[in-house]
Amino acid sequence: MLLKILKSNQPFHFLLIPIIATALWIRSFMNPVSYTFYPGEDMMLLYQPINSVLINHPLTSHILALIFTTLIAFLILKLNVQYAFIRSKTFLPSSLFILITGGISDIHAMHPVYPAALFLILAIDRIFSSFEKEVIHSNAFDSGVFLSIGSLFYLNLVFFFPFLWIAFIIVKPNVNWREYILTTLGFILPWLAALAYYLISGSTDELLHTLETNITSHQIFLREGLPIQIYIGYLVLLTFLSSIFLLAQYDGKKISSRKFFKTFFWIFLISCILIIANPAVSQEIIIILAIPLTYLISNYLVFMKRQTWGEVFLYLLTAGVIYMQFVL
Repeated sequence: MLLKILKSNQPFHFLLIPIIATALWIRSFMNPVSYTFYPGEDMMLLYQPINSVLINHPLTSHILALIFTTLIAFLILKLNVQYAFIRSKTFLPSSLFILITGGISDIHAMHPVYPAALFLILAIDRIFSSFEKEVIHSNAFDSGVFLSIGSLFYLNLVFFFPFLWIAFIIVKPNVNWREYILTTLGFILPWLAALAYYLISGSTDELLHTLETNITSHQIFLREGLPIQIYIGYLVLLTFLSSIFLLAQYDGKKISSRKFFKTFFWIFLISCILIIANPAVSQEIIIILAIPLTYLISNYLVFMKRQTWGEVFLYLLTAGVIYMQFVL
């Protein structure tokens, strides 16, 4: 019953999605606590002004995180409506994004990863819109700019730069050297503007310290307790089952859908590499990971033959998310 409701294509979802998000945030609103940043995490150029306002207003921080989560959920819906890589009109990806990200109460507070995820989706949109276009100069440049702006909120987005080149190669196999240059130029320009600001303001030491701490800090969120380990483990199980299902139906999908799912795979892969290789990456990466996972798991739940199992998987996920609100 739950799966049937969430995967439907009815207008009431435009109200249901914010309601689900708000319900998951209620306990955070009752006892708002600001996110505990590691040194430098909240000091990126574009996030500093936001943090200076929110640091003494934890409730506002939670409200803003809720707004960003809901906005990203609707952008996720827009991508599927516009490019139809899940060949079904469904609101399920948006609902899954709310559930997956809402499961960890620590990131109910505002974090730089939220605006970064928003700009990542804008970059994905520009990449996907280049499919079957003759001239993609503006797409290449815009995607670089969007990803760069996002990285000025959340530094780890810098490591997704190779994704831009890989994604254009997947979506447009005949990409020429101009697109590579335009993508790189688009990515560099916002950082050049940021460097100019630090030089003019005489705060280059602050920049170097911020970059260093964003790479060398050590996070241990996966070792914090059994509940989050079980929750992440269940997401891994759903990802595994959904991946096998996608591979089984891969040949039957349209060329565009194959390309778009390949693109999402690279976001997933880079995120996993960051978790392993970068000690500063913590639970906030779930926001980035949730973008490809919502589409992958939605494809599985929408098209699986035995919908009863889909209901079971979704009820277990929902129960886990609700349980996590009371134990973290």
